[in-house]
Amino acid sequence: MKKIITIILITIILFLLAGYVYFYFQYSDLKNKYNVFLEIDRINEKIVIFNKLFVGKILMAEGEVSYDDRLKLENAANDTQDEEIINEWHYFLNSKTEEEAQERTKNLLNLFINKIIY
Repeated sequence: MKKIITIILITIILFLLAGYVYFYFQYSDLKNKYNVFLEIDRINEKIVIFNKLFVGKILMAEGEVSYDDRLKLENAANDTQDEEIINEWHYFLNSKTEEEAQERTKNLLNLFINKIIY
């Protein structure tokens, strides 16, 4: 009788241990997926902030853009940590003609759309 109880207890312990290992790996996998999701969300947030500032301060501007607004835009561009967006922003800033600025604006708006991660 003692032997049967010992076997049952060992079986239960092994079953619980196997469950613990299984759920540990499930938790670890979900944690990694969640961290990836948070990183994607952070990137998207920075791009949307820059997009909103660009549209609000540049496209909707009724005159010259203030120094403070240009500084906010520069910081928002750098916050995206995306070289393509930062470079296109600098190309926009260095536009010599209105046509070139319009082309750079289209490029920036297109980048915003293409850089958002679903």
